[in-house]
Amino acid sequence: MNHVELPNMPRATSSLSAKSSRPMGLAKLSLSRHSSRAQVATLLVFRVVAVMIIIVSTLWFYLLCRIMRDFGGLNEQLTTDIARPPIFKPHDVSHLEWLIKMRLETSVPLLDVSKMDSPVLIFTCERAEYLERALWRLFKHHPAHQAKYTGNLRDKRENNGRIIGSPVIISQDGDNAVVRAVIETYRDLFEKKLGVPLYRIAHHQQAGPIDAPNSWEDWQLPYKKLAVHYGWGLEQVFSGSAYKSNVRHHTRKIPEPPLPRRVIILEEDIEISRDFFPLMNATADILDKDDTLLAVSAYNDNGNENQVLDHKRLVRSDFFPGLGWMMNRETWEGPAKHQDAGLKDKWPDGFWDDWIRESNIRRGRQVLRPEISRSFHFGNVKGASPSDAALKLSKIQLDEINVHWEEEDLSYLDALTFAQRYWDRVTHAAIVKTDVDAKKLVAHKDVRVQYSDWKQFKSFAASFGIMQDEKAGVPRTAYEGIVEIRYGGGNFFIYLTPPYVNDLVKPVDFGTKAWEDFSKETLLQKLGIADKTDDFIFQQKIV
Repeated sequence: MNHVELPNMPRATSSLSAKSSRPMGLAKLSLSRHSSRAQVATLLVFRVVAVMIIIVSTLWFYLLCRIMRDFGGLNEQLTTDIARPPIFKPHDVSHLEWLIKMRLETSVPLLDVSKMDSPVLIFTCERAEYLERALWRLFKHHPAHQAKYTGNLRDKRENNGRIIGSPVIISQDGDNAVVRAVIETYRDLFEKKLGVPLYRIAHHQQAGPIDAPNSWEDWQLPYKKLAVHYGWGLEQVFSGSAYKSNVRHHTRKIPEPPLPRRVIILEEDIEISRDFFPLMNATADILDKDDTLLAVSAYNDNGNENQVLDHKRLVRSDFFPGLGWMMNRETWEGPAKHQDAGLKDKWPDGFWDDWIRESNIRRGRQVLRPEISRSFHFGNVKGASPSDAALKLSKIQLDEINVHWEEEDLSYLDALTFAQRYWDRVTHAAIVKTDVDAKKLVAHKDVRVQYSDWKQFKSFAASFGIMQDEKAGVPRTAYEGIVEIRYGGGNFFIYLTPPYVNDLVKPVDFGTKAWEDFSKETLLQKLGIADKTDDFIFQQKIV
């Protein structure tokens, strides 16, 4: 039987196999291509991420190197281990560096807020550099720093049951961005490094008579604006409203402090000494217990370098100096026995410091002040004080001797005790007729020269290099009309005395005229001073 050959069958089978395998090969090729693309994409992402990590790491390393370089100079600080902070300013590209630097160190615990009844209030407007300088000194000399060297967080920072100078309150007139940045920088510093809360309150001048073009001369406007700001700021603090302002900006949750028992008042152009706060702390109880006192000031108007000597001496004075001072709630609202004497309801719309010196406002009350100033006025640009006055203020010596005021016996500041001792020394001084004779003898003994009117007083004051003006019948630094001058900085005084001292019989009310009703005229009559002066008298509206 013959078999029929089918020669094309294998070819057909081969062709069928080729056709069936072609789609499988294409699928494998496509899958391979997709896998390669994914790998390339992954590799690209990895490289991008790696480059970004390298760039960011390099930037952070650079910033940290700069920060550590800055921290390396901290050993040069004399009273603190914290460097003066860089101030972040709007549009400054170093914001990141500033932010890192402010947060490198851990925060200290918050102090006991319940004992912060003596805040410090700083008034500022638009002088950011001045404010930063003042705040740095305030931070540098704040009593809270003592804990860093004793290792004790509380004991050394609480004297007589209070934390003096706490909280810190800054009242800003207007909304200057750089000033606000300085405040926020120091808020971080005070709260994180000292455990002391810092509050910012914002005052905005109201349109009205103050800005009216013809209501006052242009030179009076700063005095009026400052007075309005002062009155507003003081009430914000004494009422407790300041503690409810900008609370969300604090570095941590802070309990509301108690209503202030007293307030320490500074301005943006005032520096303080190392023992400024101890001085305020040591005299706070004296101020609270003695209603014949109006305030405590850290400033001596005649405290030129060659006219002061005793670092530990405090005196009573009838002249209110201001420039770093403290008053209590009774002075602001009025003491229980003299409710009508409070400053709050009478606050003026201009020249607030001269207003306090008026006889019907001061009411015979006196001020405690040191012989050597514990505050220094350095501002002479865009301030209320004219340039010549600022020049005189800049000559006042700032005491850098650290007196432990809380350990000093200050019982001699009692009104009757101080009056008797002062009278005895003045009346035992040698009497001379001329300033020339006084300058010769003062190297060996106390001397006194009599003045009978303001013209004569100004002549003597000019010769001895002291302030020549008077306010409401009281020369600057005077006590019962007597002005002391430690001429040449020696151990003895030149006393400029009114005529009544020549009687050598101490008046019954010598040093104790508080709450007596005296006008300028009746006061001068009692002191025996003729009111002859060429001074220009400011006419101010008393509200």
